[in-house]
Amino acid sequence: MSTETPTPKTIWIITDETSETSTTTNETSTVSDARGSGDTGGRLGAETTEEIIVSKKENEIVITRRKAVEVATLKQEMKGFLQAMREMLDEADEPNSKIQLQEVELSVEINGEGKVSLFGVGGKAGGKGAMTFKFKRK
Repeated sequence: MSTETPTPKTIWIITDETSETSTTTNETSTVSDARGSGDTGGRLGAETTEEIIVSKKENEIVITRRKAVEVATLKQEMKGFLQAMREMLDEADEPNSKIQLQEVELSVEINGEGKVSLFGVGGKAGGKGAMTFKFKRK
């Protein structure tokens, strides 16, 4: 029997990761900050949970910042993004054109608030955690 895994309510998004050389002992720390006050870091009315994880890998200290994003928010952002892409691709494919658009590949970034953006339009060009969408003609 297979059991279905329930959809989580939140997904963790890594917002920053830095590393530096160190000679300290091997240890891992996590600092959580659940903010329920009016200060939500950009989204009014939403609760934000942020973690800062400090770990040691070989001779480097790695500091990772991550935020919990509600899956419902992420779904809404993704639906809007994909709908906009469909509309733009439909408009780019003129019926009387001598050429036909066969394939488009896009890289997107999801920020700490769950906002979806194309690289180069509000995203960092060298960012990690990009998702690539490949649209192909049927």
